[in-house]
Amino acid sequence: MKKRLLTALLLVMTILALVGCNIQLRAQLPYQSPHTYEQLRIDMLATVEPTVVVVRTETGHGSGIIYNKEILEDNLKRYAIMTNYHVVEDGGEMSIYFGPGTDSIPVKDVAGYELYDIAVVRIETTRELAVHNSPAINDNVRLEIVKGQDVYAIGTPQNIDKFNYVTSGVVSMTTYAYNGIPGLALMHNAELNPGNSGGPLFNLNGDLIGINVAKVSVVGGSSGTIAAEGLNYSLNINRIAPVVASFSDSDFEAVVRRPRLGITVQEVEVFLENNDPSLLPDDPVGVVVIDLDPTRDSYGKIQVYDLIIEMNGLPVTSIADIAAQLQDAAFGDQHTVKVLRKVGDIFQEFTYTITLS
Repeated sequence: MKKRLLTALLLVMTILALVGCNIQLRAQLPYQSPHTYEQLRIDMLATVEPTVVVVRTETGHGSGIIYNKEILEDNLKRYAIMTNYHVVEDGGEMSIYFGPGTDSIPVKDVAGYELYDIAVVRIETTRELAVHNSPAINDNVRLEIVKGQDVYAIGTPQNIDKFNYVTSGVVSMTTYAYNGIPGLALMHNAELNPGNSGGPLFNLNGDLIGINVAKVSVVGGSSGTIAAEGLNYSLNINRIAPVVASFSDSDFEAVVRRPRLGITVQEVEVFLENNDPSLLPDDPVGVVVIDLDPTRDSYGKIQVYDLIIEMNGLPVTSIADIAAQLQDAAFGDQHTVKVLRKVGDIFQEFTYTITLS
């Protein structure tokens, strides 16, 4: 009897071990779609996504696509990134964000054509970056755009935590007026949101057929206005390609870099209107960090939601207190910043020396 029980126990343990091994092996297997169409989409997006970036400005951000590369000297490369004119217009200093875990690169110069709402920013780096080859721009090839063909919009709506968000749809109208110019745009129902501007629109082949530019948010009728759905514009690549291809070095204006702390702050009262009060200590006095510039010295030191309470030994109660100490700022100036930061359930003080860069 004991022998039978022992044998049964060993059998059960063997089965459990085999099942566990099978589960572990299955968990490690890469996903392979059972549907040819889905696999085509997955493969296409994986190919084009590395060329899609965020264009960060002093006033917000948009999206963009790397479409050209030039080899300079000393292993330096210059990359051209297409986006919307309205993304970079009055954008001040700009940088290109490539996703979590990668360093941003400052924009060197910019060219644009306001009427077509198209712009190109350029960066220089020794890094090797993915580039999307656009036959419409590089080879003057006209792409066929057909009503009903599938389209995929990639960009970063709202915040950069939604980096390279994908929406899909179909071409609804192959030609449509934009900025009063007939045929400048096409319309589709792949949803766009603020932040998507300047991002690419691809077909299932991975061809760049448009640059996403806007959406219709409301439509009106006899009974008033209602929210619009699925009415999205992209600049037709066949219309904008000749303009982009025509940009020469003389069309680009340098982006002047100014010395900065590299933080975006907000008054406490304004911050608490739309955020959880538990992010700050009781009766907070100071200014709240809401964003950081990855190209500045404060990045990796100061954190989002830090409450700046002191700068260079002087109390900080408003944004004006910080601005007063940054008058006549120069590259290399150092400032001591003291913050309150929530660590677990308590708030702790941290002090950093930030070099203007």
